[in-house]
Amino acid sequence: MAAIAYVTDEKMIEYHRVNGSNSIVFWRLSTKNFSDFNIGDLLFFLSRDNATKTRKEKGLVGYGRFMGSSSMSISTMWRKHKTKTGYISKKDLYEAIDKSKKIKEMPEKINCLVLDRVVFFRSPIYLSDLGYEIPSNLESFTYVDKHEGKQTLRILEEAQKIGLDLWSSIQSEADESSFNQQLMQYKIATIMESLGIEDEITKQYYKKIDKKHSIDNHLWINNRHIGFINFGKPNILYYLFQTNIRDSTENYYRMIGQLVCLMLNVEQTIKEKIKIIVVSNREFSDSQIEMLNKIGINYLYEKE
Repeated sequence: MAAIAYVTDEKMIEYHRVNGSNSIVFWRLSTKNFSDFNIGDLLFFLSRDNATKTRKEKGLVGYGRFMGSSSMSISTMWRKHKTKTGYISKKDLYEAIDKSKKIKEMPEKINCLVLDRVVFFRSPIYLSDLGYEIPSNLESFTYVDKHEGKQTLRILEEAQKIGLDLWSSIQSEADESSFNQQLMQYKIATIMESLGIEDEITKQYYKKIDKKHSIDNHLWINNRHIGFINFGKPNILYYLFQTNIRDSTENYYRMIGQLVCLMLNVEQTIKEKIKIIVVSNREFSDSQIEMLNKIGINYLYEKE
């Protein structure tokens, strides 16, 4: 799982904070795609602290979850997204882009990143305080994480300590719930990473399971799509186990060991109760199902 810290127009981000925006369109001048940034990854807003002005360093003031991108003209962007761009008028949007560009002419197209689950922090989080140095003259973005998600988890845990922005939380009641869900996702993802759980699930299979078993309020654990959480009472982790016939028995016992370790780590790090359901493309024997049940895990068979 990757995460990016992006230098953000202060007026734009303040508009979204004051209005409690939950879904926004984050524009950037470059139309090139990121080399390693996927749907579900987090984009942190890197901005100056204009409230207290105690530090010159830019800090992380919030984040949004990346849901897709497209390139379009500025006029089209305004027509499609209006104030989701962070400006109350097309004139303000043009002025912000004009101020940011490095060339005389206005760009023909601009890259629009759609972000949801937007959250703002009560005060900025400075990466230098976490031992992560960024250039003072950074003009666009830097990767906070490229794969593991450990640095992202540290940022989210720091945000949990300082709290969320009170005003934007009042405007959007979903903020705290969304943040807690994102934090749980990253905790489980980093546990899986540390345990070496790196199985790849085919797109056809995880799409099928997603369509049949996920609810609106769910998050995939990582980009390998090895599992997702349906948030509720209780929270349910759907753990996907896809294997060929030849290696199914060997892989089954390997999965049991991984799940036991996963459960122990989850119990130590997450307060909320999480129920686990294994979804597999192979039919388990009665004894295999019984073994899962004994450690508190349910089983579902879903053919490919």
